[in-house]
Amino acid sequence: MTTSPTQTLNIPIIDANPENIKPYGHLLGDDVSKPGLGIPFYQERVLEGENIDFTYRGQATFRTAKILPGYPPITWLERHMYMTQMFIGLGQAAFIMVMAPPNHETGENLPNIKQIQALRLPPGHGLLLHLGTWHDFPIACDRPVVILTANSDEVVTALSQMQTPDEMNQGDVYKISLPKRLGYEIHLDIN
Repeated sequence: MTTSPTQTLNIPIIDANPENIKPYGHLLGDDVSKPGLGIPFYQERVLEGENIDFTYRGQATFRTAKILPGYPPITWLERHMYMTQMFIGLGQAAFIMVMAPPNHETGENLPNIKQIQALRLPPGHGLLLHLGTWHDFPIACDRPVVILTANSDEVVTALSQMQTPDEMNQGDVYKISLPKRLGYEIHLDIN
């Protein structure tokens, strides 16, 4: 069996804003969404925002991860069909999310390579992914960043049970190898 060589796709890093992140999820930042929730306590000093639409199957799991700086080639993308995964950057460092919009509603099982983007989230911001958004794990820019991740227990369990990095379709994790499935490896254009 002959395999074709892996191609390199260079994509620019774009600063995230509420508009350009809409295909992938919701930007969480330094303001509340739709303030005015009717909780009567502390009204003189607290603006209550609406609930964040974090959905999951089973038990919710929150954990932190410290990501070291660097711009590795992107060789994996995954999606979740029962969870709106959330990544929140803690501290003063930005992070990058490489993503493609959900396409499961049209029956697609692979991301559209032409729609993959790298969005840089400002320090202290987060992202709530739509169901089915293709994504890699966050990437630290020039400084380490600690990420608070909201997951489901089934996702964490499925990922932690893997003995070696490989494609998977279990526990609400559908993870693919970009070189194997699409013939591409993604490099971030940091210039």
